[in-house]
Amino acid sequence: MQVTPIVFVVDDDVSVRESLELLIRCEGWLPAAFASAQEFLACPRALVPSCLVLDVSLPGLNGLDLQKRVAVERT
Repeated sequence: MQVTPIVFVVDDDVSVRESLELLIRCEGWLPAAFASAQEFLACPRALVPSCLVLDVSLPGLNGLDLQKRVAVERT
């Protein structure tokens, strides 16, 4: 069984989010896009290979803090 990696995109700019989703999908990967760090954290994530592409300047929890939080959750 082949597992499709997921590319998570977190960006509050809808045009950036949609453009990245399209690009990721065109490359044959599975995108999952979120408008905020809180929205991303609230969504259950499958244990499959994944990548996180995020905006540094997010409202509320910024991108760097989100990256740190995800790294702590994975360890």
